[in-house]
Amino acid sequence: MRRNAAALLAVFTGIACSTHGANLPSDAHAPSAHDAPLGAAAPAQGSAPATPPTPPTLRLPTTVRPTGYTVELTVDPSAAIFQGVADVALEVAEPTSILWLNGKALTVKGAILTQAGAPIDVAVVAGTTDVIGFTLARPLAKGPASLRIIYEAVASTREVEGAFRAEERGDWYVFTQFEPIGARRVFPCFDEPGFKVPWQLTFHVPAGSVAVTNTPLLAEEPHPEGGRTFRFARTQPLPSYLIAFGVGPFEFVQAAPSGRKKVPTRIVTPKGRAAEAAYAAKVTPEILARLEDYFDMPYPYEKLDTLAVPLFNGAMEHPGLITFNSERLLAKEGEDSAQRQRGFAGTQVHELGHQWFGNLVTLAWWDDLWLNESFATWIVPRIIEGWQPTWDAPVQRVYARSRALEADSLVTARRVRQPIEHAGDIRNAFDAITYGKGGAVLMMAEEWLGRDVFQRGLQRYVRAHASGNATAKDFLDALSAEAGRDVSTVLNTFLDQGGAPIITATADCSGKVPKVALSQRRYLPVGSKGETAQTWKVPLCVRYGVGATTGRACTVLEAERAELPLPEAKSCPDWLYPNAEGAGYYRTALTGDTLRKLVSVADRRLTRTERVALLGDAYALAKAGTLPAGDALSLASRFAGDPDRQVFSASLELLQLVDEKTLSEPRQVDFQRFLRDTYGPRARKLGFTPRADEDEDTRLLRPRLLELAGRQGGEPVLVAEAKKLAAKWLADPRAVSPELVQPVLAIAARHAGAEFVPRFHAALKKEKERKVRQQLLGGLSSVRDPKLVRQLLPMVLDPANDAREVMWVMFSPSQDPATREVVYTFVKENYDALVARMPEAVAGNLARVGAAWCDAEHRKDVADFFTERNARTHAGPRILAQVLEQVDLCIAQKEAQRASVDAFLTRGPVKAPAPQ
Repeated sequence: MRRNAAALLAVFTGIACSTHGANLPSDAHAPSAHDAPLGAAAPAQGSAPATPPTPPTLRLPTTVRPTGYTVELTVDPSAAIFQGVADVALEVAEPTSILWLNGKALTVKGAILTQAGAPIDVAVVAGTTDVIGFTLARPLAKGPASLRIIYEAVASTREVEGAFRAEERGDWYVFTQFEPIGARRVFPCFDEPGFKVPWQLTFHVPAGSVAVTNTPLLAEEPHPEGGRTFRFARTQPLPSYLIAFGVGPFEFVQAAPSGRKKVPTRIVTPKGRAAEAAYAAKVTPEILARLEDYFDMPYPYEKLDTLAVPLFNGAMEHPGLITFNSERLLAKEGEDSAQRQRGFAGTQVHELGHQWFGNLVTLAWWDDLWLNESFATWIVPRIIEGWQPTWDAPVQRVYARSRALEADSLVTARRVRQPIEHAGDIRNAFDAITYGKGGAVLMMAEEWLGRDVFQRGLQRYVRAHASGNATAKDFLDALSAEAGRDVSTVLNTFLDQGGAPIITATADCSGKVPKVALSQRRYLPVGSKGETAQTWKVPLCVRYGVGATTGRACTVLEAERAELPLPEAKSCPDWLYPNAEGAGYYRTALTGDTLRKLVSVADRRLTRTERVALLGDAYALAKAGTLPAGDALSLASRFAGDPDRQVFSASLELLQLVDEKTLSEPRQVDFQRFLRDTYGPRARKLGFTPRADEDEDTRLLRPRLLELAGRQGGEPVLVAEAKKLAAKWLADPRAVSPELVQPVLAIAARHAGAEFVPRFHAALKKEKERKVRQQLLGGLSSVRDPKLVRQLLPMVLDPANDAREVMWVMFSPSQDPATREVVYTFVKENYDALVARMPEAVAGNLARVGAAWCDAEHRKDVADFFTERNARTHAGPRILAQVLEQVDLCIAQKEAQRASVDAFLTRGPVKAPAPQ
């Protein structure tokens, strides 16, 4: 599953909302052939044991396993309750008098268990909030059995997990999101990835609605009591988290048949939005063909639908029914942008890559989630570099690697293969470590072993475990078999321990053969409480230059120190860089003359990927306190006019060394001046009007420059123009180029909030289009006036609003020094009410509003307020630990680098690089 990468706040989009919709009578259940008298199987029959059995807390027992599910659901999108009848085929491995299944917020109306043709009395017993128990009048014998459960469940307007409802243009829809543990909200089931079995689904829906799910439709027919019945084919073996469905008045856009088997391919949209699916329909078959070629294996499923889902944050890889945030999937002709198209395509590569990694071969347990997400992350640039070479995927992946290294620098960061001890650990696994670090480690392994060897290893792994489950050992064994050596001893050092190394490299030309002295330790930012004495087995290659020639030497650094000879070097290298092509998952530290020589030739001798990696390393060295922040910021100035968009974007990471929450008010003014002086000329030259003859890189660069110089820097010319355009946009959304709507509204709201916030708010109340609502909310989230933010915050608690939409109004300003106090106080004063509107699974994220502080007093307050509260949430303790570590590091960074940052910002007007 691909999550939105919008940094800290992405976890809050599409989450909590008010509950509304009709409730059905408590005794309602599915009108179907299963609607027979329950007789001896009714829950009232059979008595619960005198001593209640102890339910499992995390994993279900394996004494009984499912072998298949047949489920009928009666779903009315306008109603809050739906009904289900689930027939679960079982295989009993050991005699037992109790069955445990996962079930959450389900109301069981009746159950019957049958074995060898004879019914067995069943009593439903309380388990936990995630487990339902069924005690039996007599023990089950070894062998097959079947359990039928009649129940009711909730289609939530609060969560975006399980089954949830959304209203679009006056029509109601039901969608699902089950990964990781949401299926239990919809079916009583064995909700673990290791239980991988076939499913067959049937839906009874109102007239005007249709149902879609993972498999092709077998039959559509009238239902005797009204509406329609949709019966679908049986799935291949799948875990519960990969089942999905949607119900509503959908429209269907046919794409070209996909893949070697020419499977039917469609984009499924809410009513009235079919015309917006053209780009998705065009590129999806192209992407699938590329993936089939890489795996040398056809797409394994019978159809390929991609379903637009409002409020959903990201995308999900269900076989046969990929789900996608509707605004990332769809765009009207004339309102599309290169940024959206590239975003959709990259995410679609990720989700289609999962068809082999995760779907055909499924992780055995959540500690190996990386076998899904790391692989799908890694394969995106591998496919795009051949399909769309102008998109610069190889360079972008090095930039992404730097972001993963930043997340991995926290001592509270997870390991890639983190043991799963409770449900919170499952949810925490969907983070920058699993996606970013895991993907970067695979990139390093691919470069170390060679692309051909790596590809053959992946193909061997998929073929060996197709339709089953697998572990990290299975993958590493397959890779080792193709490589002819044990790769696990190297890769396990990155998978099974947290953190990343920093490699120090120094040229040594004292002997006959030049060599490089190498050393490693754990990279830690200044103020970290971690231990540096940690080693990895690090595949690395040093690239160096002697005169006009370049050379390359590779090794696996296994000890704390080692030497790497450069036998091909005819004399002492003029320069060296110990991370060729930025492929290694580590930081580099060059010292003294070695660093000076490299910097002097970097523009001419380093590749683009190496320049991006070097900029990331400069940022890391400043964070570690070994490079003055002012020197690193000078690099940002130097690259501000770089014509290469990727190198320019990498240089912007250095700006994070100026953490606004550490600055005094005068220095904040100086920082804004620096942004105007450095990026303003280039931003003004590009302006707000794209030109017909400009390339996509220019169109992608323009919004970022406007953000830097306009929104953050307050450049007067840009602010004035943005105000004019925002006023025009309110009258006609076509007045602003699609990729510039967000920066225009953000600049207007930040620098003229008193004028535009009431207008944005009034427009939001009347607007029916989801995309326009999100644009308005994006503008409101940029407000920097504490008084205005205080007026906006009640939106989050107002039951007239869908809080899954309006959360941004709270979380975005929580990280701004000007408005953090207002938001932090609001969260503390309204904590219980906010938790009641937020999904249970993400309530612990409220503590992230405390990450904006950078002083000991507030750090203590955050710990005092949230420690006990976050302990009551699934993933809360780790979230709070990371928030507190971030505050500690900010305090230390402020102390270590404040003088250097202040000196840099007070140098006076900056001579801006010539716009290019």
